[in-house]
Amino acid sequence: MQDLIGVKFDTLKTVTTFSWLAPGIRRQGLGREMRAAILHLAFEGFGALEAASEAFFDNVASNRVSEVMGYQPNGNDWATRRGEPAVLNRWRLKRDDWALSSRNDIGLIGVEECKPVLHIQ
Repeated sequence: MQDLIGVKFDTLKTVTTFSWLAPGIRRQGLGREMRAAILHLAFEGFGALEAASEAFFDNVASNRVSEVMGYQPNGNDWATRRGEPAVLNRWRLKRDDWALSSRNDIGLIGVEECKPVLHIQ
């Protein structure tokens, strides 16, 4: 599952990504592929200026994906996990930093047709 959320995107040009992989398919590089694709959609397709992500402090794999993708640490927050409080690491990726390692093998289809529905200029 891969989410792309843009609250007040028309004004802020900021998105948040969230992903989850079933335990049986983790550690195969799919998390990086998913993140690369959704960031390409956000930055190249929709013109985002910044992307954010979060991961529980002890989710080494998720935090590593953010780090490898060029995100920078952006503080911590609290959330509940299984009814217990847990620390979230917050991550931030600016468009210029994404552009340094963006991939040219990801294609976008139908984005222009989606923009009016999503209220994106």
